[in-house]
Amino acid sequence: MLTRKIKLWDINAHITCRLCSGYLIDATTVTECLHTFCRSCLVKYLEENNTCPTCRIVIHQSHPLQYIGHDRTMQDIVYKLVPGLQEAEMRKQREFYHKLGMEVPGDIK
Repeated sequence: MLTRKIKLWDINAHITCRLCSGYLIDATTVTECLHTFCRSCLVKYLEENNTCPTCRIVIHQSHPLQYIGHDRTMQDIVYKLVPGLQEAEMRKQREFYHKLGMEVPGDIK
């Protein structure tokens, strides 16, 4: 059986957000074209636009946020491929809630 090692650099384009250029966090996919972005990046982009940032297909004329969805599989892949990313993201989220004096949600603890 032939095995080939794949370097993270080789697949980086598939696991990074085209809006912020960082690794996908809370991966969210446009249902019309299946392009994936960080949820916060995509939601912010869709405040002013109704097209996919990558291919420019119209997501929906008036309610584009209803046509995006959390991509748990992609997020799991990113977390498995990038050592320490999930832990770093959880730490950032805990710090965010602490700074606001809010209780940290159970899924972040």
